[in-house]
Amino acid sequence: MLNAIDRSVEHSNSIVADLLDFSREIHLDLEEYSPKSLINYVLLAMHLPGNIRITQKIESEPTIWVDVNKIEKVFTNLVKNAVDAMPNGGTLEISSRQNGGNVEFVFADTGGGISEDIIGKIFTPLFTTKAQGRGFGLAICKRIVEAMNGSITFESQIGKGTTFAIKIPMQSVKSNKQKI
Repeated sequence: MLNAIDRSVEHSNSIVADLLDFSREIHLDLEEYSPKSLINYVLLAMHLPGNIRITQKIESEPTIWVDVNKIEKVFTNLVKNAVDAMPNGGTLEISSRQNGGNVEFVFADTGGGISEDIIGKIFTPLFTTKAQGRGFGLAICKRIVEAMNGSITFESQIGKGTTFAIKIPMQSVKSNKQKI
């Protein structure tokens, strides 16, 4: 009984933490990083199932100014979502490239895709399709990327997979304290 209570308290605490993350101002602590170092750190910090194959086409240049903790949270969320979308295994291709004045990161999985009735709700807070989900992951990701003057988009095909693209400007954000 005590274990069940402990798990419930931990779950409640994580919901409150997610609510706070979503509702508070985003303050950025910008540092210069290469796309390759950002992705490598995220992948090294994660335990990935053996049936998931990761392919990388990550550039070292150009560097970008980001809040490393926040952008790694975004990338980690996208990788976890991709892994969850491929319960029987698959491939996640992560790439980066310069696209005009931005660096574009692409996360393309070979999962089942996102159905039409869900597509319009994907960035909505408290919306989730996961049994243990809380519905803040992608909503927080969107806020973080937009705080860095970037954008996040996605495309999905049922039975073929989902691709998320994040564009981050190469130039430094005007202020280290962005309010969103």
